[in-house]
Formats: sequence, C-alpha cells, structure tokens
Amino acid sequence: MKYTGKIHIVFDGMWGSCGKGKFCGELALDSKLDIKVCVNNNAPNAGHTFVFDDGRKIMTKHIPIGFVNQDIPYLVIGENAILDYDILVYELYKYKDILNGRQIYIADTAAVILPEHKLRERREIKSGSTFSGAGAALADKIMRKNPLVCGDERFKRLEKLGLIKIVPPKTFFPSVYNGLGQFEGNENILVELSQGDALGINNGSNYPNTTFRDCTPAQALKDIHAAGQGFKVVKYCVFRPYPIRISNNSDEGYIYTGDFEGANEITWQEVCKRCGLSVEEVERLEHSTVTNRIRRVSEFCVKQFAQMLLDTHPDQCFLNFAQYINGNIKDISTRDAKTIQKSFMKPYDLSEQGFTSICEKNFALENVLGYIESMENYFNNELFFDKLLNITKIGTGAALSKTIERQAIFQVADTRHAIKNVNPLDFAAKNNDFDFEV
Repeated sequence: MKYTGKIHIVFDGMWGSCGKGKFCGELALDSKLDIKVCVNNNAPNAGHTFVFDDGRKIMTKHIPIGFVNQDIPYLVIGENAILDYDILVYELYKYKDILNGRQIYIADTAAVILPEHKLRERREIKSGSTFSGAGAALADKIMRKNPLVCGDERFKRLEKLGLIKIVPPKTFFPSVYNGLGQFEGNENILVELSQGDALGINNGSNYPNTTFRDCTPAQALKDIHAAGQGFKVVKYCVFRPYPIRISNNSDEGYIYTGDFEGANEITWQEVCKRCGLSVEEVERLEHSTVTNRIRRVSEFCVKQFAQMLLDTHPDQCFLNFAQYINGNIKDISTRDAKTIQKSFMKPYDLSEQGFTSICEKNFALENVLGYIESMENYFNNELFFDKLLNITKIGTGAALSKTIERQAIFQVADTRHAIKNVNPLDFAAKNNDFDFEV
C-alpha cells in the first residue's frame, strides 16, 4: 500500500523542556490536520505535559500525548522505545477515562527497564542523568541481554486485559496499517519526539552531558521506518527565549549536567527582573517533571540555535514561554489578542484602569512580535538562512488555549512595534560567540 498522508513531527530545538507536550496536544486536537495515528519512541527520562482549559493536567512518559484527542484511534509506542512497566501501568489506569477503551499498540522489540538498570546508572553515570534506567536498558538491548517486551510476561498480562496490543515491528511503517487496522493509506500521523536536539548523544560539543540517543526529526523518521521514503513531512520546532538544562543536583549528589555552548548561565531572578513575573511563580513552573528539581537557565544561545536550524530545516517554529519576554502577555490567547488590539485602537469606551491594562497588554503583544521579527531578520537575512526560521505560534501559558496564532494578530491591525525594553536576543548578541558550522 502506498502511503499518501502527512507525517507531522514535533521536536524540541534546544535542551528540552520547551513545551512539546502542549503543542503535540494542540496539533492532535486540530481537526484540520485530521490525525489518525500518534506515535512515539520515548523513554521515562522525559515527561510531556498537556493542560486542558479546565485546568486538568496530563503528564505522560510513555503514552503519546496526542491521546488527549479521543477521536484518534491508534496510539503507538515504537520499537526504539524504552519502557518502564510500572510507569506504563500507572498511566494506563490514571488516564483510562481519556483513553476510553483505546489500546496502546506496542512494538514487541521495545526495550524494558529493570531495577538493575536504574542501579547500574547510579553507580556508573557521572554526567547529567535522570537515572531512569533507560540508557542502561538500551545498552543491554544492544548487547542482546534485554528481555524486550516480547519476553516480559508482565506486558503479556496487560495484553490479556485488553489494555495494550503487542505487535511485531515490521507491522509499523511503511506497512503500519496492516498491523493496526483498516486504513486507506492517506491517514495523517503525529510523531512526538522527546528531550531536545542539543541533548543528542552525537552532539559533540555537549558529550558526555547528553541523553543516550539523537533527538532529531531525522531520527524520528528512522524510528518509524519512514526515512528516505519521500513522504510528505511537516517538522515543528518548539523553542523558548531562555533555554534550560536540568539541575546539577541529584540523588547521587552534585553531578555536572553540561553548559549552554558558550551562552551565559543566569538566574530565574534575572529572567523575572526582565519580564516582570514573580520569582515564586516562575520557579514553580520550572521544576522538572522527571527530577522535580528546578532547572538551570541561560541567555539565548545563537550558536546552538543556528546549528539546529541548519541541521533540521523546520517548516514551522513555535515560540513557547513568551511571557519570559514580557510578563503581561501571560495567558493571552488568539481571541484575547484580537480583543486587546481592537480595544487599543478604540480606547474611548474604557475606564482609566481598563485602558492602562489594555496598553500594557498591547505593549506586551508588540514587544513579543518585535522580538520574533528581530530573530527572523537576524537568522534569515543577516545569516542568510533563507526562511529557516518561520515562527507561527506563540505559547503564553500551559493551558491549551493559551496560544497566539501569529498571523491572526497581524490581521487585526498594523502593529506598531514597541521599542523593546528587554530582548533576549540583544543579551545574547552581547555575550555569545556566533561561530558555528555551516
């Protein structure tokens, strides 16, 4: 069967924690994309979070976050995944109402984490790690020692309960439909990558402070047997104005987790001073979903970001955590942005207090749009990247609706960009070495 659908890939353009879960869920719920299959090859060393507008928070390490759309019938964990049985069971039961009877299709050659893998990592890994056992489990798979899903009776019991379906890897792409159900060959697929591009094990400037494999769109295609097939692929890069890395503190004491490729490490207090948010609020937000320790933060790293654009060629980029540029944009949606700009253009019907609030929020919108335009101008024009940076969505908060479609704002009025009081790119320009490989 010839596949004629689209493969949508969401990846993190930095060191992780840019908010892929938010956008994976948003794309999965987008009726225009008509996603029918959600797939990942993840491990429990990273978690993805999605927040419904009613406040319910979903955090998974194994189940593809696209499951938040109950109309998507096929949820797939691929053969290059590394599974923690207890975590999988926890997710299956915690979110059984959202799963609503849907099985999780799991490749029978996916690796399995055993208690000894976690112990081995704690003994042997002396660079940054979550000590989830994923790297050690993969190493045992490579050494033909890991029992894999097909050899673990616990997964077979889950299958008998109707919670999962174990399938041979060859029933995945490009003959994915033969293994999962009745398809016509034009159904669209959403692929969810974990961690971040800069954490890849083959990223020489970061090694050994990396994860255990690559986290690129090319790897995602290889993992589902779609590399080099000439299929329609749309790549979405999620990034943030101030990149993060995990804490140097762990259960094993101080373990260095790596630098920011020359960018200056700063504090969350400094970020808050620039954007106007409270330190307490930001630090609550910036606790890792895996280690529950506060993340480290740095200035924007032009060198890393430029290399990522050249390596991955994203079709669209999503700027998340825009509130770190200007705190007044926090929790604004596309609809809110249109209302704010219309009110700003016609202020006569507002109270003085209301007008002040509208001015602050409109300034925040223009501030963030100015930042986006300065970024695109720098990379596309000054560095001659020719539209490699195309920012289409702006994340302003965790919840589903807290996103601004960039084009929708421009359609309301010709924005008069405010003078940027704080621009993360300006700070980066003062402190970064821009040398990178072309």
